[in-house]
Amino acid sequence: MMKWTTMGSGTLALVVLAAAFVAAAPREGFGPGLQDWGFAEVRPGAHMFWWLYYTHAEVSNYADRPLVIWLQGGPGASSMYGNFEELGPLTLELENRTHTWVRDYNVLFIDNPVGTGSSYVEDFSLLTKTNGEIADDLVELMKQFYAIQPEFRDTPLHIYAESYGGKMAPEFAYVLNKAIQNGEIECNLQSVGIVAPWVSPIDSVLSWAEFLLNMGFVDTKGYRAIQASAIETEHVLNLGRWEEATNLWGITENVILRETHGIDFYNVLFKQDYFTTRSQLEQFSRDMRSAIASRATRLASEDRDQILEDLMRFEVAPALSLPAESVYGAQSGRVFNTLAGDFMKPAIDVMELLLNNTSLDVVIITGQLDLIVATPGNVRWIEKIQWDGRNSYLQAPRNAVGRNGVLEGYEKSYVTIKPSLGQRCVAQNVAEMVRVGWMHYLIVLHYTLRIATANQNGFGPGRQNWGYIEVRPGAFLFWWLHYATGSSHTSDDQDFTRRPLIIWLQGGPGASSTGFGNFEEIGPLDRTLNNRAHSWVQDHNVLFIDSPVGSGYSYVQDLALLASNSSTIVSDLMQLLVTFYATAITTTGFDWERHVPLYIASQSYGGRIAVEFALAVVQAVRHGQLRCKLVGLLLGNAWLSPIDSIRAWPDYLERLGYIGRAGRVRLEGQVEALQQLTADSRKAVSSAESVMDSWHSLQQAVIRETNGINCYHVLKPNAVESIDPSSTMVASDVDDEELLEYGGTTRYGLAGVGSVDRPSIEPVSRHRSLEHLMRGPVSQALGLHDKPPWGTLRNAVFEALASDFLESSTETVLRLLHETTDLELVLYNGHLDLIACLPGTIRWLERLFNRTEAPVRESFPLPGSCGHPIEGYRTVYYGDGAAPRLTLYTVLRAGHMVPADNPTAMAHILKAHVKQLPQNL
Repeated sequence: MMKWTTMGSGTLALVVLAAAFVAAAPREGFGPGLQDWGFAEVRPGAHMFWWLYYTHAEVSNYADRPLVIWLQGGPGASSMYGNFEELGPLTLELENRTHTWVRDYNVLFIDNPVGTGSSYVEDFSLLTKTNGEIADDLVELMKQFYAIQPEFRDTPLHIYAESYGGKMAPEFAYVLNKAIQNGEIECNLQSVGIVAPWVSPIDSVLSWAEFLLNMGFVDTKGYRAIQASAIETEHVLNLGRWEEATNLWGITENVILRETHGIDFYNVLFKQDYFTTRSQLEQFSRDMRSAIASRATRLASEDRDQILEDLMRFEVAPALSLPAESVYGAQSGRVFNTLAGDFMKPAIDVMELLLNNTSLDVVIITGQLDLIVATPGNVRWIEKIQWDGRNSYLQAPRNAVGRNGVLEGYEKSYVTIKPSLGQRCVAQNVAEMVRVGWMHYLIVLHYTLRIATANQNGFGPGRQNWGYIEVRPGAFLFWWLHYATGSSHTSDDQDFTRRPLIIWLQGGPGASSTGFGNFEEIGPLDRTLNNRAHSWVQDHNVLFIDSPVGSGYSYVQDLALLASNSSTIVSDLMQLLVTFYATAITTTGFDWERHVPLYIASQSYGGRIAVEFALAVVQAVRHGQLRCKLVGLLLGNAWLSPIDSIRAWPDYLERLGYIGRAGRVRLEGQVEALQQLTADSRKAVSSAESVMDSWHSLQQAVIRETNGINCYHVLKPNAVESIDPSSTMVASDVDDEELLEYGGTTRYGLAGVGSVDRPSIEPVSRHRSLEHLMRGPVSQALGLHDKPPWGTLRNAVFEALASDFLESSTETVLRLLHETTDLELVLYNGHLDLIACLPGTIRWLERLFNRTEAPVRESFPLPGSCGHPIEGYRTVYYGDGAAPRLTLYTVLRAGHMVPADNPTAMAHILKAHVKQLPQNL
């Protein structure tokens, strides 16, 4: 290993030459491939550690491949995070990394600033205090590096850095470029790339509250608390009180931890440890680590920081023969504290110098799930940069980028500045596609095994009943009851009589409860015919109703009989309920109407029907027409105030990074036009047809602006290969039901079901695969083969309800609250759903309760012992009295189909709000 010393100049030259002769040749180090490493004494007593991995590519000369420098954030986080947690040849578990950068490039990891990781200073006064000092040290390191690695002088050099490294790298690149021009160093610097960069700290801080509100991690009260702290930070920063601004930055983060119950700043979807969070909120370290660094609030069975430290100290250091003075991480904490006065200073001016005075390419990468350096803050400062290409950049198109037909992010570029938004890692997408491919062989296996064993009890496990009810002459609603299975050890075949009845209504309108709700979300079997771990049927009787008529297995003998408004749908459901109760007594010998508590659960457009159906049931009971006990409503991602949801779309999409400011303006114009047409239609000024034309136009605009986002779960991959960037997708390209109900994900399905030969596998939608199941095995098992095929009329159902689709049912919610005292209303929203996005739901709720903040908002953990993650947040609305009247759950890691996306959270909600009957009934 080479080490520079503080000897005299002549002696120093001899040492460097001797060391260069030894160190220039690649050697074995720690892990696979050839490496080199050493320390550069960038100033007397200040030693900076570097570790070079020669590319694994098959080349005759390593220098034929580019050299990439990697700098970590913090300040004080070691680039060994980048090495073992992000892009080096080995993972922290010492397994080979499939997508290592070393496969194609030579990668130089630098522990920077001095004092970070294995770098060290002989006196703490030598730690850097400014970004400029950091840049000077790095240039000095590169001078010494090229002295012992002269073969890389002509190799294209690219500097990449993350987080606070994104603030250090631009100035490093600028100073290095000047040194090249002045003849001080010979190297071929080509570009600088900054990942989740801390370039303009205050723009990041000011974006936090809005980002968290749109993602559903805070309510209005939390938003105001965070924003107030952020604005105070801005005020102090504008006065030039830099260290005080750094302190207020830390205070603002503590406010966020309190309001979100311990969100992970580096990936907001990482699970949060509820119990640990509560005890450690005020212990949050101000050490702004890399995006992979573990934190006290992150749910993990092991401390990855400690694992990395142990690896570096006890395995890597001996393998590389690092000196005793270099103790990994021993000085890292002091690095941050020493830079506290520089931490909040912006580096936009350096970006301007790079763009105006150099020919270097500048690449900016931001991840949409990062809070600490949130995408909206990055967009804000990027648009502030004053450079020759600014106007052209602002007018440049925002293009989709992807791989293997899957949307991965967006790119907006002009000349050299290229901010792009990373959505999910390609490796993760590929892994999912492989698993889905295998899944379809399992589907075939299940089909051949289970069709042969289907019995008269229905399709799948457990006791069932089903049938048609003619709710109007020529209009038939199909229902399918799954009796509660109870505990697996029970032998009581009447256990269902002690379980409540839940009616499930799907959305759309036109989507099937027996298909989507049953096999995709809450039934005993999933779509691949595996047992569902969190099936609602285990503890509850579940009645799936294909409503309105024409949905799923339901049908009409004349299309004129399709429902054209919610009143007709509710009337049909009431007729079904009355007939169902009469049938239940006959088939089970038990009075369900009188003894079994009733709950109505719904999703999406089904929420509109559910509240109106519930009001009709309450009124029927009051007038003696029914004797049932309606206990509660469970409304999932409810389409109760469509205009409020739609109005929230532009802001939601911009805050999550799916559109830019220009795209937001364009969408806002279309939303305003749709809202005006909807208002005019109520006055008979415009037709339902023109309203729906505007609705479809808005859908097209969302697809065009986002290059095909999945509206039902914004993080799920979409196939983008069918979207031509030079054209727009028109309404005829996408089936209405696909747009409105669970469409757009990249899946694989069966070309032929029931074949004894190995079936062909072809890319199809989730809907198409479910259609095979419902029209084939399920239809045969239930004896429906002589009825119209499942889903035949779904588009006709939607078209018939065009004039009703965008109507609001919030006044019905208000009536339920005023006319009942013991009916429990529960709303749950997945925070990754665009269609019925959470900000829209909060908007109409706050208007309904005539207040701007909810009195109670808390996280809810899993029931049980410590160590469980936070799954969401609960907000309780009290109304005029002291008793809670409505509960809103924000469910994390879930989109439109909450029971499918986060069944653990859904199980907690059910346990809290759906009560079982006494055992001695």
